[in-house]
Amino acid sequence: MNYEDIPDRLILNYKLLKVVIYEETKGLFEDRPHVLEHWHHDAYQMTEEETRQQAPCEKMRPSFRALFYLYTQTLFSGEHITKHMIRDAVDRYKDTIKLLLAGHFMQEFPNIEIKRSVNEEKIEEALDRDYIYSSMDMDFHLMRDIVTKKKEYKEGDTGYLATEIIDNKGQVRGMAELRPNETGVPQLTADQQEIWLELIESTLNSLDEMTADLFDLITYLWMVTPKDSDGYIEFHSNDALRLRNLRKRTANGRELDYREEDRFNIMKRVAALSSIWVSLGDQKIKVINAEEMQDNELYKFKDFQRMFEIGKIRVAYDKKTGEARGIYAVQVKPTSILTPYLEGPNRSIGLLDLKIFQYSHFTQREQKRLARYLNLQWKIRTVRRSLNQPFKVSTILKILDISSRYNGVQIRDKFENVLDELQKDDVIKTWHYTEEIDEEMVGRKGWFKNYWSKINVIILPHDSLVKENQKNLISSDHSVDERIIARMQKLTQDNLLIASHEDPTPSWEFVQQETASTIDTKQNIHILDKPEQQTFDFTPDIKLTPSSIKQMIDSLGMSIRQSASEIGIAHTTLSRYIRGENKRQNKNNDEKMLNWLKEKAVK
Repeated sequence: MNYEDIPDRLILNYKLLKVVIYEETKGLFEDRPHVLEHWHHDAYQMTEEETRQQAPCEKMRPSFRALFYLYTQTLFSGEHITKHMIRDAVDRYKDTIKLLLAGHFMQEFPNIEIKRSVNEEKIEEALDRDYIYSSMDMDFHLMRDIVTKKKEYKEGDTGYLATEIIDNKGQVRGMAELRPNETGVPQLTADQQEIWLELIESTLNSLDEMTADLFDLITYLWMVTPKDSDGYIEFHSNDALRLRNLRKRTANGRELDYREEDRFNIMKRVAALSSIWVSLGDQKIKVINAEEMQDNELYKFKDFQRMFEIGKIRVAYDKKTGEARGIYAVQVKPTSILTPYLEGPNRSIGLLDLKIFQYSHFTQREQKRLARYLNLQWKIRTVRRSLNQPFKVSTILKILDISSRYNGVQIRDKFENVLDELQKDDVIKTWHYTEEIDEEMVGRKGWFKNYWSKINVIILPHDSLVKENQKNLISSDHSVDERIIARMQKLTQDNLLIASHEDPTPSWEFVQQETASTIDTKQNIHILDKPEQQTFDFTPDIKLTPSSIKQMIDSLGMSIRQSASEIGIAHTTLSRYIRGENKRQNKNNDEKMLNWLKEKAVK
């Protein structure tokens, strides 16, 4: 059969329809020859059952069967289909098609797909451009900055490690708390739980400049890649490793994979991001501390929200030992505290130079910090047409956050060396002081604070960056049709796509050293804006409600702290539940409280 001989407007029978679907769709998956090889066989071969039923049979690959039903049961249900219609659909719904089939590929080819990222195309585009997109809103910048400052987190009144979010003028803009025990740890097998908890336990130590890089990368990918029906994207450790320009291992001249340690360092920081809860300032108010009889100026904060939600995780296993090797990918999404800066008409999007990601978070921390800040300022100043406005040296020093162990002369040297390196690396176009430095002043008493730090410096961007910042930077050509996804999920539930007796696990062929499994962690994700505390009814006899918990605590004569300790949750969590202040229902905590109620009721 010569494919080109099939007319564009011919109504296709079952045999030709399979061929057309394969030929028109294969261009989307040229980077997956292992998939196309099986699809080619399914498209061009007819089994006896197919000939008899004129429909896909159980021997067909689930991914190709899903592709077939996408066209016949969803896009063109009940219609006569032509080559022209298939070609038009591929062009129109290519992102949706890729998203729908990603899960099938993971099931059918786990040993290959575990090491693949669905974001390869977008990462390649960023590498070609030498920049990614990011929000250039100051609050967004401040929230990103708090993930770099682990030393500023101290134990607060709530029992969590917390820090204020302070802008460059010294004004408190919000609060951030580390809540590693409220990250919704999934119900995993023992080895999977161990590896997840290992990530969570390193939360505080994972706050650094690399964590800020991942904050930027995840929010960038969320803006430019397809999302599933719940708003999640898949973030793969490869995305960060490629953007950081990290080299793969080699042996005998052959390129191998990235080191497991590098993947672990990425994923523990993603876990840290999911452990940070933020409350932004609403309005400034005055309150009286009655005990100490003194005025304290506080801020009225909005409800705390975590910055990122985790959905599913992909764990790699060693073929020989069966041990969990590490988490390769996660489903992730920014929550509503971040999304207003990433979508909608009021967002301000600018460029972040890729050099920021490639600088070392150990030895080039100051370069990373200053480059982020300058990219923010250049977007703002491009809009205001004030690019030549100077910066105060003292302002730049706050951004650099140079260690206090340096003396004034060393700080000045570091300041100038950082700017020189940014210029050498083409992150900035040029920089200079607005006046000549009086070297006779340097080293005298008070010279650092009263003289040098008050001098102005001009730092200019490249013309190309200014030009890009003047554009509407992100198009909407990556949209996914959620109606199509919902319809395909319905077909899956109706067993049209996956035969009831099929279990892909026994037929997996392990060619490499790892395979994969997917674990759903969405059970702790709930709607944020429900105004009332929910009632969770687990049995017909005992009902979990805030009042039932309060009554039990009172009847036992226990304190909230004692009760929380027995239940196995934080006392602040229990207190908020009793007061009806939990905006987010947590099944794990609900189960613990219910079990405690049952136990006490029996006694």
